[in-house]
Order: sequence, then C-alpha cells, then structure tokens
Amino acid sequence: MNSLRLPVIALALFAAATAFAQEQRKIAPDVKAASDKMWATVLATPALPMEKIELHPKVTLEGISAVAADKQGNVYVIHRPTAKDADPIVKLNAKGELVASWGKGMYVIPHGIRIDPQGNIWTTDANTSKVFKYTPDGKQLMMFEVGEVPDAKRPFCSITDIAFSPKGDGHVFIGDGYCNARVLEYDASGKRVAAWGKAGTGPGEFRQVHSLGIGADGNIYVGDRQNGRIQWFDLSGKFLGEHKFGIDVTSIGIGPSGEIYASTHPVGVPLEQDNVTVKVDPKTGKFLGHIETRAHQIGVGPDGTFLPATRDGQLVMYRPKK
Repeated sequence: MNSLRLPVIALALFAAATAFAQEQRKIAPDVKAASDKMWATVLATPALPMEKIELHPKVTLEGISAVAADKQGNVYVIHRPTAKDADPIVKLNAKGELVASWGKGMYVIPHGIRIDPQGNIWTTDANTSKVFKYTPDGKQLMMFEVGEVPDAKRPFCSITDIAFSPKGDGHVFIGDGYCNARVLEYDASGKRVAAWGKAGTGPGEFRQVHSLGIGADGNIYVGDRQNGRIQWFDLSGKFLGEHKFGIDVTSIGIGPSGEIYASTHPVGVPLEQDNVTVKVDPKTGKFLGHIETRAHQIGVGPDGTFLPATRDGQLVMYRPKK
C-alpha cells in the first residue's frame, strides 16, 4: 500500500467505523433515561471561568485528534489530514505561528499526543498500534509496535493514549483501548513489562480505554468511555476506585494542580452532538463546572491551559481567568 494514500483511506475508515459502532451499540431504555438525567446535571453546572482563545495557524488542520503544550508555551497538534502531502503533527509557538511539522506517510489514524517530563513528544496510531517518540523538533527517537490487534479489518482496533510513570524511570503506560480493553506498561527501551485489564463492566474492566492520566496522588486514572466512568489504579494495576457517571466519558485530562477534566457525552446521541467538558472533584466525583466544547482528547498545559481536541479544524484553548 502506498503510504501517501493513508490519510485519505483513514478518513473513509473512520466514517465506516463510526457508523458501525453506533449501529451495534444497543441502548437499554433505563440506561438512556439515567444518561439523560445525568446530562441535565452536567448542563446545570456553572460555566468555568475560562478565557477562550482561538488560534489560526497558516496551516490547514483537519480532524484534530489531540493537543498538548510544553513549558515554553509551544502547542503540538496531531490531526488527520486528507491531503497526501500533509503532516499529521504540527508544532506552533505560543502565538499560534507554525514552527515545524512532521509525520507525513507514517500514520493511518493519528490519535494521541503527549509530552513527557523531559519534553519529548509521544504519539499513538489507533490503527497500526504504533507508538512514536520524538524530540520537540520532530526527530524520531523511538518507535515500537504494541501489536496483538484482535481484528485487523477494523480501522479502530488499537491503541489510544499514553501516560508517563511518576517514578522518573522512563516507563510509559499505553491505553490499548479500542478492542483489547487494557493498559500496558513499557520500560524506557520500549519493552513491555506489564499488562492489565479486560473487557467488561466490573472493577478493573473496561469498555474502551480511550484516555489515561497520572493524578496528583501518583495513581493512573482511566477514562472508561462507554462504561461512563473514571477508574483509577496504582502503578501495578491494582484497582483503587471509580466515579460512575452514566454518560460516556470520551476523555480525561489532569492539570498541574491535580484537577481532572472529563469530556462527556450523552448515551445514544451521535458523537458530533452534545459534547461538554466538566471539571471533576477527584475525591467525590462531583461536577464543579463545565466548558461547552468537544474534546476527543484533553490536553492541559503546565500553566493550566485547557487544550481540547475538537475533531474538526478549529484549534482553541481555554485559559483560567485570574
């Protein structure tokens, strides 16, 4: 297969996969009623005191999948361009000006982007099951393939997100979430050292590991998308607790002060509609306020700037008002 055709193919695959998922997911009436009730609670929370900032870089962005920011204020975007000569990874400065781009022909479904404590850029591909590590300027440092994709015919059957061990040992945790419903741990050399989780609805089970984050307590928080909850674990994978919401938790993001954001979505509604991000009390699970934006993945900058991936070409950020 010509790698330059991959972005176009990925777009068609995504449309087919979305239609399939919506068709296959059967919603019981009581589940739908509970979701609607919780959704009303989400909308009743106060708007968070955030300043919305729109960035308009001189580069075409399509299907923004994830956004991250470093300590210098640079913004990194992974998106799903349809043009065969476009790069899926874009680096902007704090003013939204293009600094660099890379990754052309290397991805089928670009998905997650995160920045490790050393400032390196990590990305995931939701189709090929590959993890890429780069310098801030795009030099590839490492690539490894998670593999073990249960159904290679499904476009989305692979990895989603990445988080970094707070121990300082270079270990990373990978959300292998679309088909395998598990979390994987790799060492600094890219060797797998642990795996935990399985499909289901019980403690430590998942119905789509779509996002990960390390909390202020050093534990791993997982956005368990279609189970409508956030679960958390110690670094060995021991289940510690959960907050059940009854609405889809598309993604989670954890800020520098331990604040948790969750992108939420009512059950049984098309993915493009009714997306609101809520700030969640880590201890109680109470919704503290909301931002009316879609966030396929959530990035939170070192200064607390909220960076939602809108899944369209609109690049926005929200800064806490002082």
